[in-house]
Amino acid sequence: MTGRIACGFAHPDDETFAVGGTLAHYSTAGVGCDLFCATDGDVGRSSGVPVSSRAELAALRRSELQHAARVLGIERLVWGGLGDGTLHEIDPTPLIGDIVRFVREQRPAIVVTFGPEGAPNAHRDHRAISRAATAAFFLAAIPTEYADQLSEIVQPHQAARLFYVAWEPPPPAAELKAQSVRATAAVPIADMHERKLAAFMTHTTQRDHYDRFVTLGLTYREYFALAAGAPQPRPMLADLFEGLADRQAPASTAPRPRSGRRA
Repeated sequence: MTGRIACGFAHPDDETFAVGGTLAHYSTAGVGCDLFCATDGDVGRSSGVPVSSRAELAALRRSELQHAARVLGIERLVWGGLGDGTLHEIDPTPLIGDIVRFVREQRPAIVVTFGPEGAPNAHRDHRAISRAATAAFFLAAIPTEYADQLSEIVQPHQAARLFYVAWEPPPPAAELKAQSVRATAAVPIADMHERKLAAFMTHTTQRDHYDRFVTLGLTYREYFALAAGAPQPRPMLADLFEGLADRQAPASTAPRPRSGRRA
């Protein structure tokens, strides 16, 4: 098992808002970071950027995410190609299968996705990707599940831990009042603020959310909740890999950004 992290999120920009500092932190240390993005974000706002159609917005947001991935050090980016705003309505079986393949191909030690509450904004797509990625975490290890994927190259894989994105309880006057699953890890990211902000700024169509991003995203720590897998050696971790005996040391200290195929 290598020291890789695989993230499963719903929209372009989710990766930066939720875990951008953590991805920058680990990629700088030579840990491979990969991203599955289920939709193109084609029904979101464009923050004044002129677009003539949903297809044009989708293409623009794909390009933005590719740039953000380079900033954060994401090595492989895989697209689900599903409709923005529809994840809670569709048959989840194909989506789960796409994430199962992603996990089997990337073979991460750590899988990260939204918690069942759907992030601070409780978005329905965020809730749906949480359910799909949670199922895929378990099913990727079972050879009789999505068996048509298997080959000499693609084999079952059991990641060591599944973490949900978490956050500190919001104050009474907070705009977004949703609470998360209780955090069990807090990764320090203060030294990654510049890169996290740079990644956000590549998402030109999301700049209407700048104030919210600064308030909720540029924190001293990014929080996570252990959802499944190997127990933590102590109640609150600063390193998602702590206590994993079979973690391999990173091979280099330089991020290696590149994009992958559409799932």
